[in-house]
Amino acid sequence: MNSATLMVLKELFKLAPFLLSVGIYFVLAPQSTCPIWMRAFLKCLPILFLCMYILTLGVNVHMHSKTPKLLAGLLFSAAGDVFRTLSTQLYHIHGNSLFGLAHICYIWMFGLKPLNLLAGLFLVIIGTVYLLFLSRCLRDQKPFQWAAYIYISLIGAMAWRASAGTLFNRNWSWVKLFATIGGMLLVVSDFTSAVSAFCFPVYNSGMITATYYIAQMLITLSAVNTRNTIVRNRK
Repeated sequence: MNSATLMVLKELFKLAPFLLSVGIYFVLAPQSTCPIWMRAFLKCLPILFLCMYILTLGVNVHMHSKTPKLLAGLLFSAAGDVFRTLSTQLYHIHGNSLFGLAHICYIWMFGLKPLNLLAGLFLVIIGTVYLLFLSRCLRDQKPFQWAAYIYISLIGAMAWRASAGTLFNRNWSWVKLFATIGGMLLVVSDFTSAVSAFCFPVYNSGMITATYYIAQMLITLSAVNTRNTIVRNRK
């Protein structure tokens, strides 16, 4: 067994609590007998395990500039999961606000280099189509409409910064690709969730949750592996 395979197995072992908690969520949360507080706890638990995964990587990880921003983004996401699961209109607004803060943390974490304006323009076009589609569903809900515009701008900016290293960029790497796929999946997850909440029901809700968890895992791995690459280069 070569060193690369061992490294992958080691990372999977560290991610085992996250993967196991995702499985538990999919088994228990859909049950009609599962109380809403338990469903909210199970929804945020995998994200909390991602935080634990980061903290188990050693003391040096705390010194890396991306780590506090990543942890803040994950914690805001976990809190957003709780409010979204409680599912009343007011709690849904609170949940989206917390996810907006998570996206700001991720934007800060990914930074502005490379700028990649072409990727930004591409995502502006996609975001505009998304806004036009969603605004038809929010025509009679003006407060939600403005909140949706702000939120879509934030998640679009996050996707731009996440994908700047690979989209229309020849100098890509697997770590950057993780960030790009994670950012895009987060957009897909939120788009599907918004369509289900405001336009028409999406019956395969498991797809929304699955893409969300994969996105958070890939964003985490992209930041962690960037840190590990920096440390190896310094050595």
